[in-house]
Amino acid sequence: MKKKEEGKRRRIIISYALAIVLPCLILGFLALRGVKNDQALVEREQRNNLLESSRQIINETDEYLLAVEKSFTKLIDSIAVPYEIIFTDSMLNDFIAENLAVAGIFYLPSGGTPYLLNNNLLYLPEDFISTADFMSSGKKQDIFENGWQIEYREHDYQKALRYYQGVLPGITQKQTRGEILNAIARIQKKLQLADEAIETYELIWNGCPDVMIQNKIPLGAVALLEKSLLCLAKKDSLAALNSVHLLMTQLQLPEWEMGYSDFSNFLSRADEIISLCANSDNIEIKSLVERIYSLQGDISSSLEHTDYLLTFIQAGETIKQNPNGRRCKTMVNGNSYFFSLFPANGQRYWGLIINQDDVLNNSVYTSILKRTGASEFYWEVTGVNGELLMKSESSPEDIPPVYTVFPQTLPSWSLTLYPESSGLLASLFGPGASIFLYIFIAIVLILAFGLFFTLQTVNNELNLSKMKSQFMSTVSHEFKSPLTSIRQMSEMLVQGRVPTRERQLKYHTTILKQSERLSHLIDNILDFSKMEEGQKLFNFEKSDIVPVVKNIVESFQNHTSEQGFNINFSVFKPVPELVFDHEAMEQVMHNLLDNACKYSGDSRKIDVKIEAKGNRVIVSVRDFGAGIKKEDHDKIFSRFYRAGEELTQTVKGSGIGLTIVKQLVEAHNGEILVDSEVGKGSAFIVTIPIEGP
Repeated sequence: MKKKEEGKRRRIIISYALAIVLPCLILGFLALRGVKNDQALVEREQRNNLLESSRQIINETDEYLLAVEKSFTKLIDSIAVPYEIIFTDSMLNDFIAENLAVAGIFYLPSGGTPYLLNNNLLYLPEDFISTADFMSSGKKQDIFENGWQIEYREHDYQKALRYYQGVLPGITQKQTRGEILNAIARIQKKLQLADEAIETYELIWNGCPDVMIQNKIPLGAVALLEKSLLCLAKKDSLAALNSVHLLMTQLQLPEWEMGYSDFSNFLSRADEIISLCANSDNIEIKSLVERIYSLQGDISSSLEHTDYLLTFIQAGETIKQNPNGRRCKTMVNGNSYFFSLFPANGQRYWGLIINQDDVLNNSVYTSILKRTGASEFYWEVTGVNGELLMKSESSPEDIPPVYTVFPQTLPSWSLTLYPESSGLLASLFGPGASIFLYIFIAIVLILAFGLFFTLQTVNNELNLSKMKSQFMSTVSHEFKSPLTSIRQMSEMLVQGRVPTRERQLKYHTTILKQSERLSHLIDNILDFSKMEEGQKLFNFEKSDIVPVVKNIVESFQNHTSEQGFNINFSVFKPVPELVFDHEAMEQVMHNLLDNACKYSGDSRKIDVKIEAKGNRVIVSVRDFGAGIKKEDHDKIFSRFYRAGEELTQTVKGSGIGLTIVKQLVEAHNGEILVDSEVGKGSAFIVTIPIEGP
């Protein structure tokens, strides 16, 4: 039997594979080919879109620079021609402040050496610093010669101090007054008059900070530095740092015209003072040090900018040979320059040094972001030597990118765009997804669901076949037992082997009971077959159900009294007449009482009750035997199902009794419920409407 079931299962699966799986696989292969072709088209379209995006990014960058150049063209018509290599002009400074794309402005005379606009240069080349002679006054010269005589030859500092303090009130010229104050402060330091020296340096800072000594050193910077050193010597770190902070603020602006060596010297001395105070636990000092560190960062950036612009002056010959177009590129001492030239009178040009970082951040980056919002892609921007300038948060490694090199009229950058993944999932969810892919997915789903339902059907059919086999075996045994008893007793009666009248009567009674048992079993099977085919006929009539139930109960009581059963019958009056089929209701009660007797176990008590509730009559049959597991409550009404293996093995039955009961009750528009607990018995409750079906 097991081999037969396995063979049936195998035949069903093979038929499923040939009828559904194989055609679906063929269609799936064709759909996959279509998906691959569609994927190739998507990739081609993606590359075309990326090329178009690259072109638009480059065009917008060019337009960004064109707008700046047009503004500059209008401005230079009103600008005077400069005559110094480092020149100043307030209108040009305002133009740079308004246009972040401009790093600097220069003028290229016919000689070829660029003249550079002084726009926030922190220092100047030593050769370009003004060398005006402030010692030309005879009176001034006499004052300082006398002072030097006393201070450095006689070494009489008190006398020298009184001398300078005596001549100071009669001096009104700012330059001379500043130098005398500086001499006074110097002598006060030698005399260790720190407080007086600090006051003198404050006078210098407040009265003549822009005075230049030795024609190149700003007296204001000297005063702030010396004041800081004096405060530090007095262990007043906060005052010392305040002076350093003020000094560095002035150096950053910048307020003074200094050479690189002097500028670096002031920064270096300031750093020494900062390092001596940095480890203080004072909250005010810590806060001030943090502000100074931030200021140092700004000065460092400004220094790079100053170095960058001053180095450009060395590119005179390169610039002169280069102007084949408006925009040019050059390299000077490792620095990359991108600039625009504008013709002036003769062989002269105005020029803009372009801030390439600003163009990259405010034009290229903005343009890229504008396009990533419309279509997702990854990107990178690299420099002339392949160095990475900026990139998206992530970039794929296994997708071929689209490379675009910026044209000669723009900085030497390369733009790399990576498309989104165009794999199967991307093709599925992308806007251009092919219908082939959806067909392929539908086929896969059909296969999966088809296989699932086929296996379910196979298992159900095999289980049903198994239950039918068990049913046939059980029914055969049910038929065989009473027939054997009837045959044996009939032979003994025919052969005259039963001598007494009492024993003959007993044998006749047993033959009658076994015949009734066979008749009931046959009726069950015939009714089950008719109801399965929908051919069962009913004779509904209005009648009293109590006598019908009572007769079945009394009949069962008579047949089971020898086994010790006690069937209690209760009627809760009044019970109205209702429309029902007598034979069907007798069969319902017979099956329920038969089950109650079979599964009573050691208990011999059965309760049968009838009562009316509303427009329904309720008949219940309760035993106090084995009971039914909760998970089997719904299954026991299924055909051929028998709850519990231990019960199936010890109690005879066909497995269709409760199925017939359920179908007969439902034919009356009624319902049957079960209330059972293992070890406490079971109650089957039949509810029939009074008006009938």
